[in-house]
Amino acid sequence: MIESRRTVVRMFYGVRMVHLGATPSIDVYVTHIGVISRSRRALAVTYPVRMVARKVVFYRWMSTTGRAPFVPHESAKKVADLIALDEYNAVLEGDDTTTAVEIVNVGSETTSSHFRVMALRNPGNRPAQWELGSGLSSLQLLDDQYPADVTNVAIWSNGIAAQDLARDSPRLGRLSFFLRHRVAGSVSFEPLFRPDMYERMTRMRGQLRSVHLAMTKPEYLDKDRGVFGTLVPAIWGPKAPSINIQLSVGKYGPKDRYLDEETEETVFRIAEHASDYVDRLIVRGRDTQTNKIERISLLNERLQKEVDIPEDPKAAELPAADEAFKEIEKAFREFEVQGSFTSAIQAQMMHG
Repeated sequence: MIESRRTVVRMFYGVRMVHLGATPSIDVYVTHIGVISRSRRALAVTYPVRMVARKVVFYRWMSTTGRAPFVPHESAKKVADLIALDEYNAVLEGDDTTTAVEIVNVGSETTSSHFRVMALRNPGNRPAQWELGSGLSSLQLLDDQYPADVTNVAIWSNGIAAQDLARDSPRLGRLSFFLRHRVAGSVSFEPLFRPDMYERMTRMRGQLRSVHLAMTKPEYLDKDRGVFGTLVPAIWGPKAPSINIQLSVGKYGPKDRYLDEETEETVFRIAEHASDYVDRLIVRGRDTQTNKIERISLLNERLQKEVDIPEDPKAAELPAADEAFKEIEKAFREFEVQGSFTSAIQAQMMHG
């Protein structure tokens, strides 16, 4: 009887409000707790909220030398004002890629500034669509519609920034590019690592036996050809849709054989200055302190926290922005209390 007479009134975060037409004094309230309860006036049926897995990854930001100091909330306010004047100021077009930025919270000297950064695909760089019975065709979108990869970014005045990271999330270099061109905000971001990572890498110097590097966005090679040149020949460049390189002295080679000095220096430069461009960077080598072969996966060594965030009700598989920023702020407070930022920055400066 209930199923045939109900009318859905409201939907939010997987929560439905249902009124029963035949019995107006009884409400059915669908929540996200996961149990069913009933009283004289209400029946509560609960369902779980869909969660999205992300990593909250932390960075150190620095003002560009020779430029005006970067102040997060001032730049956020300038961007917000520009967008208020003309909504098209939220979009910055490039030759192959387009970036859009929304200001979620301007912030202040004592609170973080919140940005939503999107990597958009230009009309000439969009995926095809396939329809059963009709085959492949161009993806049809209006002029102001774009396929988008999204990340939420928080920047604090103390030199720390963070984003919720997934495989296809835009990197913070896009935000740097956008701010530089829109409001002359000159800032760079470097990933923060666990404090002992640099020391463990240093103990492998002269003893590397293999390196595995992978990139799904080879266009990043043009950002720092000098760093990647030894491992990725310029003839490949951004032409390849993805790059996967494995160098090794061989499983059965002599135990005292190691990668050459030039390759090793390239690996260390990528680790120190360009690790944010790669999807995988794994090194194996002999630890001169323990005399054992060790394996370090740089992306797993970042200062980060794995979180589950409620899904955005308007966009499947994307986290709700307000919930994402709650998790980012929570992770920030945890690492700050632990002294992790201070230790990571000190280690970076000692080995940078």
